[in-house]
Amino acid sequence: MDKIDHLEKLNNWIRIISHNYILIIVAAIIFFACKSLIGYLTYRKFMRELKEIKQLIEDKR
Repeated sequence: MDKIDHLEKLNNWIRIISHNYILIIVAAIIFFACKSLIGYLTYRKFMRELKEIKQLIEDKR
């Protein structure tokens, strides 16, 4: 019964905040954080590849 009480409290809390903009704000923060991380990792990958291309050009000279 104790577990059910906790689930009911959680459901009530979610029901209360679902009418607010808190969920939208949290979702936006998570979305942009993930997007920034993916962008940063992509930038690092392209910079690494650019360095390799520059090194190959220098080696050919």
